[in-house]
This record gives sequence, C-alpha cells and structure tokens, in this order.
Amino acid sequence: MNSSRISELVQKLNECRDAYYNRSDPLIPDSEYDTLFDELKRLEDETGIILSNSPTQTVGYEVKSKLTKVQHDIPLLSLGKTKDENDLKKFAKENPCLLMLKYDGLTVELIYDGGELIQASTRGDGYIGEDITHNAKTFKNIPLNIPYKGFLRVVGEAIIHEGDFRAINNNLPAGEKPYANARNLAAGSVRQLDSGICAERNIAWMLWDVLEGFEELGSIRGNDSRFYKINRCTEFGFELPEMLKVFDKSSRDDLEILIDTLKNVAVKRGIPIDGLVMKYDSIAYSKQKGGTSHHNNDGIAFKFEDETADTVLQDIEWSLGRTGQLTPVAIFDPVDLDGTVVARASVHNLSYIKDFDLRVGDNIRVYKANMIIPQILKNLSAENRTDNLHVEYPHVCPVCGHGLVAEKVNNTETLYCKNPHCAGKKLGAFEHFVSKPAMNIDGLSEATLERFISNGWLDDFSDLYRLDQYRNEIIRMDGFGTRSYEKLWGAIQTSRNVSFDKFLVSLGIPNVGKTASKAIAKYCEYDVTKFEDLVGNNFDWTVLDDFGEVMSNSIKEWFDDPLNVALFAKLLDYIEILKPEIAIVQSNPFKDKVVVATGTLSNFTRDSITKKLEELGAKVAGSVSKKTDYLIAGEKAGSKMAKANQLGVTILTEQEFMEMIK
Repeated sequence: MNSSRISELVQKLNECRDAYYNRSDPLIPDSEYDTLFDELKRLEDETGIILSNSPTQTVGYEVKSKLTKVQHDIPLLSLGKTKDENDLKKFAKENPCLLMLKYDGLTVELIYDGGELIQASTRGDGYIGEDITHNAKTFKNIPLNIPYKGFLRVVGEAIIHEGDFRAINNNLPAGEKPYANARNLAAGSVRQLDSGICAERNIAWMLWDVLEGFEELGSIRGNDSRFYKINRCTEFGFELPEMLKVFDKSSRDDLEILIDTLKNVAVKRGIPIDGLVMKYDSIAYSKQKGGTSHHNNDGIAFKFEDETADTVLQDIEWSLGRTGQLTPVAIFDPVDLDGTVVARASVHNLSYIKDFDLRVGDNIRVYKANMIIPQILKNLSAENRTDNLHVEYPHVCPVCGHGLVAEKVNNTETLYCKNPHCAGKKLGAFEHFVSKPAMNIDGLSEATLERFISNGWLDDFSDLYRLDQYRNEIIRMDGFGTRSYEKLWGAIQTSRNVSFDKFLVSLGIPNVGKTASKAIAKYCEYDVTKFEDLVGNNFDWTVLDDFGEVMSNSIKEWFDDPLNVALFAKLLDYIEILKPEIAIVQSNPFKDKVVVATGTLSNFTRDSITKKLEELGAKVAGSVSKKTDYLIAGEKAGSKMAKANQLGVTILTEQEFMEMIK
C-alpha cells in the first residue's frame, strides 16, 4: 500500500538525515538517499499524502503571541467511566462495539478541507478549545495533505511514546529537573506558543474517531460503521489505532482476553494509556443514545486503576464541626484528575496524618477514590525520611482557644474541642439547623449567623424565633436594611411549619440524617407525642430497617442530656409539625422496593431523585446491601456499582429508570 511505503520512506530518510547532519556518520551513500527521496516525492505527488515529518517539507517554526480560542462545532465531550469489567459486557450487549486503547495524552481535533490541514485544536472544556495548528504541523505522524478533498473532522490524542519520554529526560542538561510524566509533557508541549519547542518533543497523534466526513458515500455499506471510517483514514496516511471488534457473544465472553491483548500491545509499543474505551460501531445507533452536557452515551471508558497525579502539599486546614470534631483538609498545588482540577483532599483525622507523616512541603501523590473523591495515595517525601520529628497538629481549638482532646476509637485518633460554649461549635450547629435539608431558613449565611451569635442574640435554636426583638439593631447592621430584615423574618416565620423528619434533621443528632429521620417519622406516623413516648421508654430503634446500634445509641445519648430535652420542648412551642398527606401509590415496578441512587444523574438532583422514588412508594436507601432491589447508576457510580454487581443487585441506567416509570 502506498501510504505504508510513504511512512517507511519518511522514517528511513529521517534516520539517514539525523546520522548525516547530527552525528557525521552517513548510513547510506548520497546517491541512494537521493533515489529514496525522489521515490518519496513521487508517491506524495501521486497520492496527495504528505506526512508532517516528511523530509520533503521544510517546516518553518512559528511563534504565536497567544493561543486563540476555538469553538467546537461538534462538542468534544467526555465518556462515562467504570472500573468493572461487567459494565463493559453489559454495554456491549446492546450493539456491536469497538474496544480501543485510551491514550494518556491531550485530546486534539484535526480538520481537513480540500485535502489540506486547516485547523488543529485542543479539547478544552469540550465546547471551547485552543487553536494549536502551528504545533500540530510538527507532530511526527500526521499528514499535512491528504488525497480526500471533502471536509474531514477527526479526533485523537497527542502523546509522547514512553521511549521518547525517557530520551527527553536523559538528554536534559545536568542539574535540570526531569519531567514528571509523559502526559503532562505532551499537554504542555502542544500548548506552546513556539512550535519549535513542540517539534523537539516528538509528539505523536493517535486517531480514535471520525466526527465528520465521507457523507458522500450515502447509503453505501460501511458509511454507518465507525470501524470502516477509521480504517479508511489509514489510506490517507493516518496511523491505525489499536482496536478490536466486540460484535458477538463469543467476543463478549472473551472480553478479558481482548483487554489483556490491548494492554500488551500498548506495553510493547511504549504507548502511554490509562485504560480502554468501548464505543458502539454504528454511528446511527450512537446518535440515538444521546448524552448529557458532560458526556456522550455511545461509549464508556474502562479505567485500569485510579488516575493519579503528583503535587506539593502547601497546608493542612482544620475545620470545626458542630459536634466539636476537627476535620483536616490537605491543600496542595492544583492538579488535573479525571478531567477536573483539584487542589484539596480530606485527610479525615489525626491518625491519617500521622500514618502518612504529612508535613507542609512534602511531595504527595493524589487520586480520586472511585473517580470521585480526592484522596492522598502516598507521601513520596516520607519514603526516604530518617528523622524522628513528630507531625505538627493544633493543640488548641482554632475558634475558642480551648485545649483540644485527642480521642481514640477503633485505633482511629480524632481531635475534639470539648468546650460546651465554643462559638465555632455553636456556629456549626446553627448552620445545620437553618440548612435546606433541615429548617430551610434562607438568608442566614455563616457570616450573618456569626454576627448574631457574637452580638448575643442567638444562644440556642429557639432564639431565632425571637429575633424580632432585635429588629432595629439588625436593620442598622452593614448589609442589612428594612427589606433584608423583613425577608429574613418572613423566612423564619415560614420555617415554623415543618415536617417531622426535617425537624429531626435540624436537631443535629449524630448519625441521624435525612434518610434515618424519614424512617423515624414514618414509624411514628408523624406524631411527635408518639416519638417522645418511644424515647422516654428507651425504645430500641434497631427494629427499623438499616438502623444499627450506633444510630440507636446516638438517639438515646442525645435525649439523655437534659439541655437537649429542654431545647426539644422549647422548639415545639414555636413550630407546628405538619403531617403529610398520604398519597395512594399506584402499582409500579418500584413500589415497596429498596432502591439506591448513585452517581451524577442528568434529570435529577440527589433530592429530586429521592422525592421521585418516595412518590413511587420505594424505600430509598443510602447504601447497597443484600436487601437492595435496584441501583440507579449515574455517571461516576463508583463503589456502589461494584458492590451491586457483587451482590447481584439489578442495576439500572437513568434512561432505563425513566423508561420503567413512563
């Protein structure tokens, strides 16, 4: 094939040029070089294929003052992700698929018109990228001219092969810090203003989809096939991506073998990857699947392991919660993980900090647990540390200055402020009380609550319902006025009519959140008196579904405190518990079923999916167990999906759920 011969000649002639000009060690006689050069020029003229690194092209490197923005006519969206092989099998059952390498680089779109490369751009946020045409012309394996004269839009990944990456680091001047990884270097090189710098980095571009082109084929067989279109591009000088067909039950059953095959190919060829991609072969079927503003539903990314990034720890911030517990948060230099920039990660407790020996300035490796929650994977600086210095942590409360207590439960050490009058604890408790899941009092920000508390107007929750005695003072406060006060007072008055479950949430009983409060309210038939009787008789709450000893003991301990009992009674003087109208639920697939929703859904928020399920008569649970009947899985479903697969729970996509409730 002419395109293969062109690639072969380009590689051979470039090796000869390098040996001749850079090492003064000719590999072949000049006459033989000229013969090969003439053959290449003839083939380029005949086929219209001219590779970007062809010796027939004298590329004048271009320097830009800035990268201009480019709007993508076809959004370059992300893909849903999974780490469970069973999800791939389920995906492939719908329609024939292609299994491809998920290149670890920077997504770049190329546009050809009239046989010429007219634009190259980065993915950016999927809708707006940056024009990097000047740099794309230096990529070592893309054609600048192609024989196809129609409009062609292709997308692929700019990468640096592992061998080239090692060579770049090995050739750095003495004392210069080596590059951390090939992906970051590729991304940085592609976005250089000076294309000469990009040219030195040996960037390769790996095609993985055809977004537009070949429409003139009409209904000719192959026009609807992604596999066909990608293969056709190789006739124009593009490098064929590694991909395997998953078209039938036999190939689905051999999926593990196919995965290993592609992984081995990547290793042998030194291709940086961070997983695989499965996409439907039929372009028409892909369009039918639709998508969200974030990702298309025609493909799924299979991650071998959590994506990691190395960064520097800059600080550890400690925040005080309403229970007096101090929670540390690691602050580090921003890094990109799974398509989002993160700069913070929870480090949970004091034991976690001690175990990782975390100190400001340490080099750390971070990841997203289950592709969602930023976490620290490893402290790279601690590996070779020999000193016996102790980890620094606060010994006094950052709010009230009271001495902190380190409590150890199940070998986990946690810091607490035990000062009952700590303003920070009080502030956290009030923030929780007025929050949307609780009393839903709009207009009371953290700053406003802090001012009211410091002025002595708020001591316990019931004081909110007596704030009108400070009306004049509030109106004179900065940021307030008559209208602001009236609006706030109106919100407080509205909150006096509240459902029993939201009232229970507002109290801030440890371990008793929205789901548990709804279960308690329903069990008590939304009757406060019945609830008080049960509490007074030390009722065993473990008889309720999903209630354990910890939750039951938390309720008992909260009401064992006379101050809490007094507060409960005082609040009932100001509020009225609303009893919900019990709707008659029509028969449907979810009535009386235990359902868990996880991940990001397109049509529902966390609250709205819960409300919808409750309207259907389902029992909404927060975690997957043997009792779970359905798991509704959105994007980044994470560990709940893995557990559901393990337990044999029926997993529904959001679209399947919507179909079932039509």
